[in-house]
Amino acid sequence: MKSNGKIGVNSLKAWLLGIRPTSLGGALITVMVGAGLAHGIEPMKFSWSVAVLCALFACLMQVAANLINDVVDFSRGLDEPDPLRMDRIYANGLLTRRAMNIGIGTVLGLAAIVGMTIFFSVRTNLAWQGWELILIGAVVITCAFLYSTTFAYCGLGDIAVLICFGIIPVCGTFYVLTYQLTLDALIAALIVGCSIDTLMILNNVRDVDEDEEKDKKTSIVFVGEKGGKAMYLLAGYICILFLMQLWYHECITIEGLCYTALPYFALHTWTSMQLMKARSSSEMDKLYYATPRNFTVLGILLTIALW
Repeated sequence: MKSNGKIGVNSLKAWLLGIRPTSLGGALITVMVGAGLAHGIEPMKFSWSVAVLCALFACLMQVAANLINDVVDFSRGLDEPDPLRMDRIYANGLLTRRAMNIGIGTVLGLAAIVGMTIFFSVRTNLAWQGWELILIGAVVITCAFLYSTTFAYCGLGDIAVLICFGIIPVCGTFYVLTYQLTLDALIAALIVGCSIDTLMILNNVRDVDEDEEKDKKTSIVFVGEKGGKAMYLLAGYICILFLMQLWYHECITIEGLCYTALPYFALHTWTSMQLMKARSSSEMDKLYYATPRNFTVLGILLTIALW
């Protein structure tokens, strides 16, 4: 059976579209930054095996969130079939509901196995014998569902991104590698969260008219398209302010600050100017590769500076 004349229903290509490999860069840099900070502060405690498990858990939860979001948006009538929008794999019939349910269950099951492996690897070194990790895992899984069903529809999507794609993964990685939490870990987490949030802001700016029509109250619906474009610019510049704070706390050197902040400043400013000039969804679509590139570059350079 074929869909759209080219891609088979439930085919490998359909699953790759649903997984959205380009989104995994955001999951990986959260762990990279947390691991980089951990190595810089406690190199003797650093465990490569735990760091790799954290990266795998983050990627699995990102995939689960992508699949859940597709199902919920279609079920609520937000996503309609559109052959030009290949990101709408469920709405376009590329994956069946049964396949999506099995996929979501399988990914969450694997994430649970990885999470329990981390739990048993570090629990004896943690303050509450690792039970805090169970709580964190439950929060992450709950947020994966609430983001698509609640947060994204009432203007709380940006806060959810800061928590789920910034604070929890960066601080969580730092915690299981150093057995402590610090203000610097929170600052690094906010850098990552704000940079990744630019992708959600871009998506909501592009879909603002459609979201408003279908009563999806994103933050961009409240501030308007121009306000959303300003938010995109501001989110990136906030990252640079937090980078300066890490330098002030002596987590990175002045050289590290420069080679991290300056490239990101240039890339983000250029992308922001392109967004300001964009007048149609097709023009904004071109920035869907530039934005992940920006925060991936930032994450890699920050990891090196912290390491």
